[in-house]
Amino acid sequence: MSHSKTDSLNFYKYLCQKIGSRAIVKGRRLIYISRDLGSSDTFTPHIASGSKGEGLDLKGSDFDVMIISPLYVVYKSDKDVVQDWRTVLLMDTEDSPPCFTQLQLYTNVNNLPNFLKQQLQQHRGKHLLSSELYKSHMIEQMQAFYSGFKLNIHGPCLSDINDKMDFAICLKCDQWVSQAQPWISRPRLIWPSPELISKITLCGTLFVPIGNKGSVNENLQWRISFSVAEKILIYSFSHTQLLCYALLKILLKEIVNEEGDLKGLLCSYFLKTLMFWISEANETSVWRPDNIIPCFMGCLKRLLYCKEYSTLLHYFIPDNNLFYLRFNNKQRNTLINFLKQSCQKGIMFFSSSLTLHDYRRIPCKTTRSVCAKNLFTGSIKGYLSSSINRYNLVLVFTLLNHCKSELSRCIFKLAFALPHVYNPNNKQRYKFYKHNLSQLLVGVQSDAESGWMYLVSFFYGHNNYLSSIDIINYTLSKYTDESCLSKFSLKQTDTQKLISLIPSPYVVLRKGNSVIPMELKSPQPFDLFIAVSAIPFAHFLRFLCCYHLHDFRTSRYCISKLSETVIEYNHSREQKPIAILYNFLLLGIALQMLGETYLARKYFRMAAQYDQYCVTSATFRLRQFS
Repeated sequence: MSHSKTDSLNFYKYLCQKIGSRAIVKGRRLIYISRDLGSSDTFTPHIASGSKGEGLDLKGSDFDVMIISPLYVVYKSDKDVVQDWRTVLLMDTEDSPPCFTQLQLYTNVNNLPNFLKQQLQQHRGKHLLSSELYKSHMIEQMQAFYSGFKLNIHGPCLSDINDKMDFAICLKCDQWVSQAQPWISRPRLIWPSPELISKITLCGTLFVPIGNKGSVNENLQWRISFSVAEKILIYSFSHTQLLCYALLKILLKEIVNEEGDLKGLLCSYFLKTLMFWISEANETSVWRPDNIIPCFMGCLKRLLYCKEYSTLLHYFIPDNNLFYLRFNNKQRNTLINFLKQSCQKGIMFFSSSLTLHDYRRIPCKTTRSVCAKNLFTGSIKGYLSSSINRYNLVLVFTLLNHCKSELSRCIFKLAFALPHVYNPNNKQRYKFYKHNLSQLLVGVQSDAESGWMYLVSFFYGHNNYLSSIDIINYTLSKYTDESCLSKFSLKQTDTQKLISLIPSPYVVLRKGNSVIPMELKSPQPFDLFIAVSAIPFAHFLRFLCCYHLHDFRTSRYCISKLSETVIEYNHSREQKPIAILYNFLLLGIALQMLGETYLARKYFRMAAQYDQYCVTSATFRLRQFS
């Protein structure tokens, strides 16, 4: 079936409207890049992957995140090891098929906390990190800290119950693994370039917790992941290449998987691998807008060829045939027949897809309103409003300040219009002081997330101790009045007004938040977030203010009130374990500041007993006394 250049150009313009123009894709990527970079200086850096991370926003696409565990580091051999506080693992590929490895413990097992020891399994005299036990521990840990957030194990990932988000909590090796070494120098035409290859190898590799299906030691194996390398390669695609890749994904999700006999036979990773092989074998000049239909049909025919010969080699480690024993004869023949029919119909078989069903029925003139409003404003603004304020907006500004397109400026305006925490210098300091103060005052009006205590902590961080004390005294007086409500007969309206002045039960502060008191900040890898009861936090803040005002008599009174409240809350059934933990931690810090080391050690020890997974600084602070 022949197609003219005009047909291809019209189809290309149509796809830009439906899937996204070059500018739209660039905008999506900038948002996710800023998100990834914003996490790079946190305890758990992560990488957006899947379609969204690649710049596509297709129907039914979930959100995939690669979260890098900070507790482990992987090396190729013991000669490369550089010891630090992390648990060191070594690759052991002796009993593993291509693309998989076992991870042997290098750190002395006796130096590990119990929760790490529980993830190990002995095999042939070695301590190996079990991928199965690791996933079980991760899901147990996340659900312990986020009650009500239900997760399921989905392959190497943890998925929410609606399968909208996949979290792969992976391990990292900063080296390029030996199994993929031949990829660097194998013969190729133009793509990828030597510069791109060099950039990729410097990124190292990841390991995800899943073994080779059917292997004897499947529960001990980890799959070598090249997600970062694959993302870099896709970012190097021309827009025509990216659209062909998107067409393959639409074919899979909206057509193939809708056929009962075909559902689940193919996956997106196969299509990505196929695109890499095709791109490596062709001149880059082939991928032109006026040649997009022949390009896509070539991809479809290559998929059919791979299916007929049951061969699709892993792009980085070709010793692994992704199609080996993947299908039985019936499945193979059904899929081959379907692909043959698709090749005969050409691009018109997309008429049965949700995304591209109206091709030929709408004009192929790409308008600014379609791209900017429908594709960008809808998807990107939705993402910004839910996520971007959690990360460092300075990174967004840095990225977008060097991109002069109108789209980039639009992204920046959308991001900047959202509430955020910003820590500038010099001329901007006063401006953002007023901005942050106004945001906190809004929080006080609704008392969202203990707005009163956020405001106090904000003033304390700016050395405004007297204002902090005034607000604390006022807030605590209202709390005392509220506790006596049952003794008085108040009108319902009066009760509601009074309750609006009472702090919410908990204050939650994320690591890096500018309102966290300096005394609560701890070195990595501790205290990703602080969840403390509001009233003990109020007493603690009042102690800090009095301490810095050198009013030590009142400081000791504040500690006595804090101690009474913490002990009372410890016996309350309504208090969450994580809040009790941080209540003890606050009391220990205050006592340590006044030189009461014996009592401080006591409360740090009590906090450490609640800290089952060693995610807070309780154990670290306790060790400082030894």
